[in-house]
Amino acid sequence: MGRTCLHCGKPLGNTTTLCYDCRTDGVDPGDVVDIDDEVVDRLERYFVVSSTKCANCGDLHGTVTIDGASYTAADVGIESIEDWNEAMDDHEAWIRANPDRVRAALTRLEDEWPHTVAAVRDHVL
Repeated sequence: MGRTCLHCGKPLGNTTTLCYDCRTDGVDPGDVVDIDDEVVDRLERYFVVSSTKCANCGDLHGTVTIDGASYTAADVGIESIEDWNEAMDDHEAWIRANPDRVRAALTRLEDEWPHTVAAVRDHVL
């Protein structure tokens, strides 16, 4: 998938799914692309797993709070840094194996997870 608007095909410029004109016209990316709820759920789980490791010190967080819900690393099956690395590798391999489905699902998540969505687009896909 190239860097063109999902609705009209124009170059995207600085946006990620819809060109400026389509966004201004109120086009909803969800109406343009078939978004699989299972893919959205899988990506959200990946985002939670990624959040359990501190970007500053590299240790696992005791608790991560996302949208009012609290998670521990153990809640997502992470007991050690090795577990975290393995889980991240597994999630990222799946993302790379399903790029079109993931790109479509990212449109639904970018308002809530802008930095993580950008990281997936820039570093994983």
